[in-house]
Amino acid sequence: MPRILIVEDEISLARAMGDVLAEGGHEVRLVHVGEKVLDEFRAFTPHIVLLDVRLGGVNGLDLLETMKHESPEVEAIVVTAYGSVEVAVDAMKRGAAEFLTKPIDLDVLTVTVEKLWSASQNRRRLQQFRSAQAEQMRAVQFIGESPRIVAVREQVARLANRSAAAGGDLPAILLTGETGTGKDLLAAFIHASLPHRTGPFVVLNCSAVPTELFESELFGHVRGSFSGASTDKPGLFETADGGTLFLDEIGDLPLALQPKLLRALESRQMRRVGDTRDRGFDLCLIAATNRDLAALASQGRFREDLYYRLRVVAIELPPLRERGQDLLLLADRFCAQLGAKYGLGELTLSEAARRALCLHDWPGNVRELRHVIESTALNISGSIIEPEHLNLPTAATALRREECSLDNDHPINLERVERSLIERALSRTGGNVSAAARLLSISREALRYRMVKFGMGSGGGDEVG
Repeated sequence: MPRILIVEDEISLARAMGDVLAEGGHEVRLVHVGEKVLDEFRAFTPHIVLLDVRLGGVNGLDLLETMKHESPEVEAIVVTAYGSVEVAVDAMKRGAAEFLTKPIDLDVLTVTVEKLWSASQNRRRLQQFRSAQAEQMRAVQFIGESPRIVAVREQVARLANRSAAAGGDLPAILLTGETGTGKDLLAAFIHASLPHRTGPFVVLNCSAVPTELFESELFGHVRGSFSGASTDKPGLFETADGGTLFLDEIGDLPLALQPKLLRALESRQMRRVGDTRDRGFDLCLIAATNRDLAALASQGRFREDLYYRLRVVAIELPPLRERGQDLLLLADRFCAQLGAKYGLGELTLSEAARRALCLHDWPGNVRELRHVIESTALNISGSIIEPEHLNLPTAATALRREECSLDNDHPINLERVERSLIERALSRTGGNVSAAARLLSISREALRYRMVKFGMGSGGGDEVG
């Protein structure tokens, strides 16, 4: 409960206010003489001050200004018998949160104190949350040195510069890529890179929200707007105000809600369910999907106008198998993080384990890699990871083996790569030589020559027997 300092030269009124607040469990201290107020204030360090405007020659509003200068977080309720608009405005300018006129209704006083304390606590919790999140965001990194990842980081840097020049304003950003490529981490990295985004980073997974609750979740609702709406509730657009709203799996957003999202993005205003007024917001919206939104739009399963609105800025994340040495860079980072998390010390990959990681295709991308390392960390008896600890498929294509050698600056067998590509092309075309040649972007005669060279038949007909 808060500490409350009552500054009132009418002793009987001060005691009455003190008694009713003490009965409510508050810690209360009274001071009647204006000259002693600041000494009591500094000694008691109250959370809330009840302050009369006139204190026997001392101006209460001057005291209020000094208190707010010394302790900006203190909340103040100004009390006066001389209520006027001018006095109220002056009190608010000097930092008062509430303004009450005499005679004081003690029930109103109690409710005012409770509401003020509750609002103050909510602000403190929000500030703590934002501070903690800001600290986490400062540590967000998007790791990788492959050309495509470097290009992504450069694109984010350009966005941050454009945002700064525009006073923090940015259009929607669409992140695409296979499942597990790190779109959520990239969204957090973008938020951390935007200089004017001091608000929170708020995440909604569109595939995890029941259809009937979507609108309330995004835009909020007012009390009584539907069955079970017993209180007003802000939506995520309001929660993320000043920061970033990340809508993951945007392809799963219900079709009926898409026009409302489009209107909000275009007007920078939204309306709570059951409300009659619009509310403005200021946030950066980032959406992500592993689905082909253009194809969904052409099928009528996603609004085309919303798709174009979302992809004003589009960033595609490459799959892990196309990121070369980033695989081992990420693996080493996960080993360091998980070794520290589980008290394993310096968890390291042997050279054989590193080769095994390179030979895997990683259909689950970065997420799969982290899960493999974490599963290994939980089951390993020492701190050196060997191939048998990884529980990975042992089979690897000749092409993948050569890619791994090249990524590690080892010589490769180019003929083995060429043969592997020909085999895959013929497999995909059911043995049709002409179709396979088209896939390989070479002539039919050139493919026949290579098939004979590698002992894969004469290549004389369109079908390989």
